[in-house]
Amino acid sequence: MSSSTEDDDPNVNIIPMDNFPSDGDMNTWPSGGHYIERSDIRWRQLLAENWLKEMGTYEEGVVHTIEKLPEGYCLLARPRTTNPSIFDSFLFGHPSGKYFQSQKAFFPHFLSLVKNELDKCGCKLCDRLKPSQGTVSQGTVSQGTVSQGTVSQGTVSQGTVSQGTVSQVTAVQRAKRGMNPMANNGRRPTDAEGPDYWRILVMRLKDEGILDEDIEQPFNFDWVLTHDLLSDYFVKLALDPAYVPRRGELVLWIWQGLEDGCLMRNPKTGLVEIFGNDNEWRGVPDWRAGVVTQTPEDEVHMVNIIENPDSPRGLSYSGFRVETLPDPLGNDKSYSVQYAYVPLRNIKPFNTWKLYLNGQERDGIHPSIENAMTVMSSWSMVHKFHVVGKWPSARIQCKGIFIGAELLAVHDTVRLRPHGFHPDQLKNGTAGEVTEVMVIEKIALCLSECIDDDEEQLAKHFTALISGKVYTTNPNRITEEDPLKGTIPVPSTAEAATDRIPLTTEEATTTFRQVSMSDYGPWYRMANGRTCNLSPHWIVGRCYEPLAAELMFGTHTLGYDVSGVMEGRQYSSLVDTRMPGNNTWFWGDCRVETLGLTEVNGVECGLTAAQREDPRKWQAIIKMSHGEVSHALRRQAQIPSSAGRPFNTSSSSSSAPRGRPKTGLAQHAQTSKLVSSAIGSVPDTEDDSVEEHIEDGNGLIGDQVSRGISGLGLHGGQTSGEDSDYPFA
Repeated sequence: MSSSTEDDDPNVNIIPMDNFPSDGDMNTWPSGGHYIERSDIRWRQLLAENWLKEMGTYEEGVVHTIEKLPEGYCLLARPRTTNPSIFDSFLFGHPSGKYFQSQKAFFPHFLSLVKNELDKCGCKLCDRLKPSQGTVSQGTVSQGTVSQGTVSQGTVSQGTVSQGTVSQVTAVQRAKRGMNPMANNGRRPTDAEGPDYWRILVMRLKDEGILDEDIEQPFNFDWVLTHDLLSDYFVKLALDPAYVPRRGELVLWIWQGLEDGCLMRNPKTGLVEIFGNDNEWRGVPDWRAGVVTQTPEDEVHMVNIIENPDSPRGLSYSGFRVETLPDPLGNDKSYSVQYAYVPLRNIKPFNTWKLYLNGQERDGIHPSIENAMTVMSSWSMVHKFHVVGKWPSARIQCKGIFIGAELLAVHDTVRLRPHGFHPDQLKNGTAGEVTEVMVIEKIALCLSECIDDDEEQLAKHFTALISGKVYTTNPNRITEEDPLKGTIPVPSTAEAATDRIPLTTEEATTTFRQVSMSDYGPWYRMANGRTCNLSPHWIVGRCYEPLAAELMFGTHTLGYDVSGVMEGRQYSSLVDTRMPGNNTWFWGDCRVETLGLTEVNGVECGLTAAQREDPRKWQAIIKMSHGEVSHALRRQAQIPSSAGRPFNTSSSSSSAPRGRPKTGLAQHAQTSKLVSSAIGSVPDTEDDSVEEHIEDGNGLIGDQVSRGISGLGLHGGQTSGEDSDYPFA
């Protein structure tokens, strides 16, 4: 901590430190115990004096001090075990997680920082990180990341040391120490944004063999901001009708033109056009593809599908905010500012694009339509909340998953593609009917063959898994050879008919969240009622209430959008350049990344947002929100002090320290200090006389996926196998 009294004394040479790099890491500070923050005045003075002497610019008779310790370093003290009345000071912040016991021990490291020669640092802590010339028995050094610094590469017997967390230790060393990897700083990978929680989980899974716990990431910027909100959101989502568009979904929408008309198919042109209240055809509407960024505060009723809501508060409360979708692969994101609040009747699911745009010339279609088709073959998980694993496999359970245009959640009923479907069937019109649905019970991101020592990948294979019970409206499907066939033999005689017992009305009401699902039925259980596991390419889309489907699409059939979904996925796999090789799906870390957005609701988002420019600031703010309070955290959080003036912000382009000139008014300054102390405007400086002392994922078959991972550190990759007609059963 720095004292504002130094700023008041012109005879004190204060050296600004803002322009110098630092490898300090707040995450290495002790989080508990009996440590308290200690005044660092004496340390800063000694560092400044030794630095000036090293540079040959030291001036006698002047008090020299650095403005503050390098970012990420903090002087803490704890009571001595043998004599609790004496406090011993330690400087924390070194990436190794170890501490410096004295200013003298820290000075070589400090000098390497101000000279920007960290790779040549010869301090004791950095020396321990350099690869040894001998052999390392029965283990290799793990990989990770380093905060603003790297470790020189070198080799050891039977293994290679790569750039990584500076305090990595071998498996033998870990066993001898018997330390929990989560609590061991040497096994706690971090980066500029804080702890790498996902790699920590993989490390723990390897060390412990089995994991089954809730996910908590208290110093993950994204997790802290979204966890509680998403928890509440998915509770509410289960109560909303299935036909209501959800935040983050892609939709077809009409900006304007439906105020005094409705959508109908013109018998003369065969196109869906606007039919005015004056009984005149007004032509094809200006369809766009957009992202739903806000949903109504007022309750949505099914009648709103065909009529405007009757709300005195206007569309800003009863309508949906939809932003035009920009090119997810391009740099021009100006379409995002073209938004409007529109009623539900102006919105259609994007999966039905072919139903509403069929017959229109491509040149006359808004470019946002193809922007949306570009991401139809993509998925991204939402709200990861629990991990279950048995080395070397793990499943990260989630509350939702975006597949193409839609958000699917636990308890949703989703329609499955026709049995034996092949894309060529769309061309010759031989695609079967949609007769199966699944009630989702679990959504998981599956990691198989996890990797403990690679800084790019957490596992060799990743895939999404949607689990639930499957039902069909076709009783013949129960006995067909199929991955969803039941394991209990069904007689081939006439007695089989008596075994095909449909769900009763009461059973259907209990099974399906949507009302009146019996109107699609009757429904029969598949796979003898057991839970089945499917990959995303099996899912067509959400199943709407029968009446809502009738109002929206004029049909009770379940496959009204199969051709649009499948053709959209084909187009996506061909044009989305984020899918290298033969991959047919793109895995995005989050919806913002998948859609290539840089702004939502007028606020910057994504990895390039201004909020992410200073991760250390947010780390400090998060720690303070958890109850930690110190001057160092206040400085890092950029919270202004209540007394004194701001630090000198003058910069220096070289490693030579430069202070401010003396005025010769030391006596007046001393008097001013005494007066200030008397009236309490400056805190008394602390005495600094304390002495310095030394589930198994084997056999998973999924879609080929390309990765799009960043913020979570979960790096996707190509999963094994092509699209298959066989789910994970």
